[in-house]
Formats: sequence, C-alpha cells, structure tokens
Amino acid sequence: MEPVTPFIVMAYDIFISYRRDGGKELARPLKSELELRGYRVFLDFDELKDGVFDRRIMEAIDAAPIFMVILSPHALDRCANADDWVRREIEYALEHDRHFIPIDPDRSFTGFPPDIPDTLKAGLGQHQFSQVMFEQLFKVSVDKMVRERIEPLLQRAGRTAMQEQGGALFHVETDLPCRILKFGKELCTVRPGSDTVIRLRKGRHKLEAVCLDCPDDRLQWVQTVEDNEMEDLLTVELRPVRERRLAAEADVLAERGQTAYDAGDYAEAVKLWCEAAEAGNRIAQNSLGDCYYYGKGVAKDYTEAVKWYRKAAEQGYASAQNNLGTCYHWGKGVEQDDAEAVKWFRKAVEQGDAVAQKNLGGCYYDGEGVEQDYAEAVKWYRKAAEQGYAVAQFEMGWCYKHGYGVPKDLAEAKRWYRKAADAGIQEAKKHLAELGR
Repeated sequence: MEPVTPFIVMAYDIFISYRRDGGKELARPLKSELELRGYRVFLDFDELKDGVFDRRIMEAIDAAPIFMVILSPHALDRCANADDWVRREIEYALEHDRHFIPIDPDRSFTGFPPDIPDTLKAGLGQHQFSQVMFEQLFKVSVDKMVRERIEPLLQRAGRTAMQEQGGALFHVETDLPCRILKFGKELCTVRPGSDTVIRLRKGRHKLEAVCLDCPDDRLQWVQTVEDNEMEDLLTVELRPVRERRLAAEADVLAERGQTAYDAGDYAEAVKLWCEAAEAGNRIAQNSLGDCYYYGKGVAKDYTEAVKWYRKAAEQGYASAQNNLGTCYHWGKGVEQDDAEAVKWFRKAVEQGDAVAQKNLGGCYYDGEGVEQDYAEAVKWYRKAAEQGYAVAQFEMGWCYKHGYGVPKDLAEAKRWYRKAADAGIQEAKKHLAELGR
C-alpha cells in the first residue's frame, strides 16, 4: 500500500460554479452529498448579487483548492459575454491555478459553444471531466469522483499549502469525522483514516473538535507549541464524548420510565425504557425485561424478558444477573438449566445482591445445579437475611427450627421468624404461632 500523503485543508475544500438556469437543481444535491462526506463546499445560490461579481466569490475561490463547474445544458452559452459571472468565475479560477473538476451531468455535455473564448475552451478542456449521474447511480458516481479526483487533488493541494506555511506540524487523527477550530475559527475537517495536517506557530492555541454528525459532541483543549520546527501527532477522541452524552440521555429516559411505572402508566414506561434500553442503559434493559416477564405494559413474553435480562446481565447488572438465573432455574423463556442458573446467581452474589444470595442458598438447600449442602445454604441465607431480605430471614427461621445446616435452636428460629413476620411474611407469623411467640 502506498503511503498516504498528508494534506492541509483550506477554508473550503470545493467551490461549485454553476448556471442558475438548469444548474441550480444539480448543484444543491451535489453540495449536500459532498457535505455528508465531510467536505466543506461553497455554493452561492441564495442571490445573484445584482449581477456584480462579488469580492466574496473571489475569496471563496481562493480559499478552495478544488474548482468544480457543472456543465449543465447551455451552461456555457452566455460565456461569450465578458461580464458573464460564470465566465468570470472560471477565468478567475484559471488565473489562480485552482484544481478543476468539470462535471458532466448525466452525460449531457455535447461540447463547447463556438463563440466562447479559446482560453475557456482550453482551460476547461485540459481537465478530465467527471460524469455524475443525477438521475441514477448518483451516490456511486460521486463515490468514484471522490476516490479518483477529489481526494488526490486535496492531497496535492495540501503539499503546496504546507510549503507555504510556517509553524509546527501536527498530524491529526480522529475516531469520528469532525471540524477542528482554533479560537473559534475553522482550520480543517478531519475524517477517520485520513492523514490531515495542520500547522500551529509557537505559543498556546485554544482548539476545539466538533463532530460533523452531531455538533453536541465536542472537545476543547489548549495546545501548547514550544518549537516551530516540531512535528507531532494530535489525537482527537470524540467517541467517548458521544458515548457519555448518549449514556446521560439514556439515564434520563430510564428515570422517566421509572416515574411512569410508579404512576401506573406501564405503556409509557415501556416506551421510555425501550428507547433507553436500545441505547444500552442496563437499568432500563432489566426493567424492560421485568415488563415482559410480568406482562406490564406489554403482552407477557418470557423469551423477550430473557433477551433484555441477558443484555443487562452481560453489562454486569446484578439484578439482571439474578433475574436471568431465575429464568434458567424455572425454564422461563429458556430451556431449564440449574447449572446455568447457579452460574448467574454467583455473578450476582459477587456484587452482594441479596435476592441472588437467597436464591443461591436455595440451590444448595435443594441440591439443584450444585451438590446439596445445608451448611452452604445457611451461609447464603444468612448473608441475604443480614441485608434485611425478609424471604431469607424466613429461610433462616426454617433452618434453625429443623436443624438444617445449623444446630436446632428454636429461640434462634423464633428470632428470624419474627424479623420476617415484621416485614410482612404471613407464613412466618404461622410458624411463630406454632412455636409460641
């Protein structure tokens, strides 16, 4: 693979010249398509400037290394007139050695009008025409032009620009397409995989990277240049900025979903949690799994519940790991598998999840997915009970009452039953009555 030649991007990448009659409908979509690819395009279609060749037009031509002229039918007919503005744009670009890309739209160009100046014919004719198919294969033909004409021309223009500039050389790499600004003024556009180069003189420069896809994703920093002869790498990492923004937006959606759920508006909760879950919010993923498991706001669907539990569980969310273990334990939405249930319960108990501790204790008590071990069962029941989980407190009362995994101790049994009963476990009240409060 040949090495990529670094290039400096000027104020614009491309200036598009066109005849308003018949050319405006071609220029606008072409500009939009090029801008979607990260190029900065000058196209003055807002007004005619009362026929005056405005100084701003000349400055824009100077600022863009590529001069693109759309040769729509009859676009050059009026170039026989010395004051014609399309002719003046072309002449100015020729005089200032712009890189020309004549556009032949839909292969409609039939030749130069006989009465236009020979300098225009020669100036345009010496350049390869690019065929852009506006009616069909538009994106394909633009891809070809970008690959074969625009990128090579920008690289050559960049070499010339670098020779004319002074200051330290910075190769800019980015993970997302972005614009680089210095003190609020745009320096260049950078795309992943390109070797875009900027020069900064000795001193401190306030730089900013603004994502092309979403301007809300941006970074600001102060770049210090200690030596005008230095050359260095400048890495722009916008993807983490985007991920933080999306995560924050998903957090808000998840909270709004919980508010809707608490208010009994389950359909709205599902809508909000679904959006947050799709954005990767693990709390929303688990909550959405609950909605499918219990049929809140959606039809009950254990398979869909498992799908969302798994997404959250794989992100390390303990409640979802416990819920996924429960689905494997009971065979809800997945094939029943006690060993897999134990695996997920263990992941949750590593994070101190009380419900999972109780469930893992139950697996040891019944010998499901592990070898039966009452002492190990009591160990996990106790951990959950000491966190105030009432169901585990009931299980501790049961084990002390019957001597499973611990010496039989009715006083201790009553103590745990009482905690469970105080938390609202009705079965615990019955056992207390049997033992005599």
